[in-house]
Amino acid sequence: MASVTSSSGISTTLGSYSGVTSEDIEKLLAADAINKTRAENKITSLKAQKTAWSDISTRLTNFLSKVDALQKDDAYQTKKATTTNSSIASIAGTTEAPEGTYDLKVNQLATATKVTGSQVAQSSKTALNVSGQLSLTSSEVDEDGKPITASIEITAEDSLKDVAAKINGQSKTTFVAASIVDNRLILTNTKMGDKNFLIDGNAAEGLGIGSTAATTQGQPAIFELDGMEITRDSNSVTDVIDGVTLTLAKKSEEHVTLSLANDTSKVVDAVQGLVDQYNSLMSFIGDNLTVGDPSSENNKTGTLVGDSALTRLQTQLRNLITIPAVSGSKLTANKLGISTVDNDGTLGLDTTKLKEALAEDPAAVKSFFYASTKTKEADGTASTKETGYTLALKELANSYVVNTSANKGIIATKSATYDSTIKDLNKQITRFDDILAMKKERYITMFTKLDSVMMEAENQLSYLSNQFANTSN
Repeated sequence: MASVTSSSGISTTLGSYSGVTSEDIEKLLAADAINKTRAENKITSLKAQKTAWSDISTRLTNFLSKVDALQKDDAYQTKKATTTNSSIASIAGTTEAPEGTYDLKVNQLATATKVTGSQVAQSSKTALNVSGQLSLTSSEVDEDGKPITASIEITAEDSLKDVAAKINGQSKTTFVAASIVDNRLILTNTKMGDKNFLIDGNAAEGLGIGSTAATTQGQPAIFELDGMEITRDSNSVTDVIDGVTLTLAKKSEEHVTLSLANDTSKVVDAVQGLVDQYNSLMSFIGDNLTVGDPSSENNKTGTLVGDSALTRLQTQLRNLITIPAVSGSKLTANKLGISTVDNDGTLGLDTTKLKEALAEDPAAVKSFFYASTKTKEADGTASTKETGYTLALKELANSYVVNTSANKGIIATKSATYDSTIKDLNKQITRFDDILAMKKERYITMFTKLDSVMMEAENQLSYLSNQFANTSN
């Protein structure tokens, strides 16, 4: 027999006598490979499920970003600010700021007290060969009403740059900051206004900030608001009108008109973004959980049909998105225009309702979505209490998408389970391949022997037939 082989590696001449061909052996192997095929199909299904959960994670993360947006103060800066000359002054307002128009004139800008030292011969990175103590006494006082003082040790190896770094290391205590200009130490009070700070110590002269230093005295800001003269130790004034920040930029004889008007666009856009992302997320979840039409011959079900974790997420989202009440608030989602608009649970937003609620009490709307209150416990420790519509939504979304070394969420855990199961199935497939290879060799050996035996029997029969024919002749 010829030794030509098929693509399967089995001789194509197999079965010349037995009738058992390479195709028959492949059929036998196919029957034996059912478990391998099942494992391969299972892997395909698990990969599809893992991909679907990955897509859900992406959509949940996007949804979470919309929830976060409603927890940030930026969304509730509902005042539109205008100024007739921003180079002189500008205005900004929070949710609590009243609408209004103001006349402002800047008579004097606030400055900080500054001490400019004399020039030292060395570069800023060269050792000064000055040692001793440098004492800085702040214009601020401690709890006992005593001026705050910091003592800084200067060594001979210190350069001007090192000294500045040491001074800046004490800035939170002394409110004095150091910089270097033209090999001179310049000390500046970090708080503006007519405030003094004292420089002392036996190292001060060597550093150029002793008796030869020049002092520029700081001054407060002076401005007129609607005819009233006001003085403040800052050019950013936050305590004249509730919720309003006035920023003074330049002294001028010109009067500037500043105004604040309600602008609800940020809040409306943020809520609309939440509604739209919720609908996108829920539509995708629904597609993955659908049972299709069981009566249809070619029924197609969702990739994650029957998945209890996804079903639970779908149910919890539906319950939370139209929650009837929020602790500490008289508002509800429905009162703000958030409600389902069809039998499929699609969410809608009545922007008219939302704008009316914002016009009536913008602070209440903000508190409905999110409120953070800091309190001090009896033992002196501080704590923060959070309330609002977005809290439970954020907690639910986070429980699915969180993925850190210390905290694995539901999706990360499921993904790891998919990977582990796929790995085990691949090991099974490798074992199936080994078993099928052994069976294949056994079938080839067995049927090749059968062919050989039948060929030998046929040859013997042919020989006997010839002998009988010769004898008869």
